[in-house]
Amino acid sequence: MRQITISGNIGNDVQVNSTQSGNKVANFNVAVRQNRPDNNGEYGTDWFRCSVWGTRASTVEKFYKKGSHVVVTGSLSINEYNGKTQLQIDVSDFDLPDNRNANNTNSTKRNVNNSFNNGGQSIDISDDDLPF
Repeated sequence: MRQITISGNIGNDVQVNSTQSGNKVANFNVAVRQNRPDNNGEYGTDWFRCSVWGTRASTVEKFYKKGSHVVVTGSLSINEYNGKTQLQIDVSDFDLPDNRNANNTNSTKRNVNNSFNNGGQSIDISDDDLPF
């Protein structure tokens, strides 16, 4: 089995369907930027079709939106249809997007009280400050 973890942006809103047995499946596409530029200096994009099954499909439907940055892990299959290659991931694990708490005031409080938050300013640390 091919196991893969990808990090990218969702290209469309999640589509949730139910099978005849009542099982839910959430489908969405993730765009992943390629690591190296081509001969013209352009970075390509690889598209992965992702499927999440069962009760976790409802979680994905609730938090995943077009444009959300996500990380998913699952088994990879490569399918050929009418001369086109489709990269398919049967998702076994996923992270929720960082913007899921955008309307939650607690997330703002957490950021303000974070002792490591220095307002984007650099912090000077000497070798004597390091424990190793």
